[in-house]
Amino acid sequence: MEAEGSTRLGVVDCGTNTFTLHIADTLDGQWQTVFRQARFVRLGLDSFRSGRLSPQRMRRGLDVLEGFHNTAMNFNVDQVRAFGCSALRDASNGAQFVAAAAEKGWNIDVVDGDTEAEWIHLGVKDSVTEVDPSASILTVDIGGGSVEFIHWTHDQILGRWSTDMGVARLTDWIKPKDPLTQQDIASMQRIMEGALAPVMASASLHPPLYMVGTSGAFNTLMALEDRSAQWRDPRVADAFKTDILRARCGALIGASKDELHNIEGMHPDRIPYMSVACVLIDHLLDCFSSVTTVYRSRHTLAEGALVEAASLVAQAAPSETKDGRQAIDLYGWQPLVG
Repeated sequence: MEAEGSTRLGVVDCGTNTFTLHIADTLDGQWQTVFRQARFVRLGLDSFRSGRLSPQRMRRGLDVLEGFHNTAMNFNVDQVRAFGCSALRDASNGAQFVAAAAEKGWNIDVVDGDTEAEWIHLGVKDSVTEVDPSASILTVDIGGGSVEFIHWTHDQILGRWSTDMGVARLTDWIKPKDPLTQQDIASMQRIMEGALAPVMASASLHPPLYMVGTSGAFNTLMALEDRSAQWRDPRVADAFKTDILRARCGALIGASKDELHNIEGMHPDRIPYMSVACVLIDHLLDCFSSVTTVYRSRHTLAEGALVEAASLVAQAAPSETKDGRQAIDLYGWQPLVG
């Protein structure tokens, strides 16, 4: 039941691989999850070579958005917001999908990479509480089309970058074998080295002590390490055992898709890109050798939007009261329309 005086928000992140709906109540500058659902869409499948979203993937995405809208209606959401990222930024027919999504009740804000990194940072910072406040931290958000890096301390952002080396994009460009060959791995590493140059330059001045990973790949790796991880507080980032993380990434890099399918705890939707993601993670740990602890955060862009919105709600004056709930005009958000 919604707390009296709270505002219920629903935010959708239309990622290249996964669409996520997060419904939360905001009160007194804080937010509390009511419902969260992720659906595997693979909107950007094969789009980075063709330059276009396929009709099949677009239909899948629109079906998921229709379901999200029904869910938001059932939960009596007050205000909604939707974001689109790499696949929608790059595809020549991305605007067509955005227009069709509006008919389903979702006006998608297709943000640039820098803005995406800002939202991710807001969400991740909210979850990282048990680290040395003077240390520098490197956030890594592995998406399908892009990978966002944010280099930061608790006092400032040292740099943020959106790089074109998401796991779906790399797969589309390289068309790797199954299992990955050494040539596939070398090709990916060459792409990574070029994209990582500005991040490495920043890290050379302020070596990061911590790395915070946020994505389906990091969630899968944590689930494989500790089956009880799913029951931990999702608002708090949790730490990997670094030696186990490195060993598991090494094993998954060399695994075929059939072998991945047989691993207990491996979600089937993660199998197409899991080995590629592990190549990326393993390479990052080699590059940023100053990192002593790797954390997994379940916060990303959607949670960043909730952090900002909760603050705005606390500062705003309600325009009217309906059924004990506050009706507030929030910049970038809009009322849910049935």
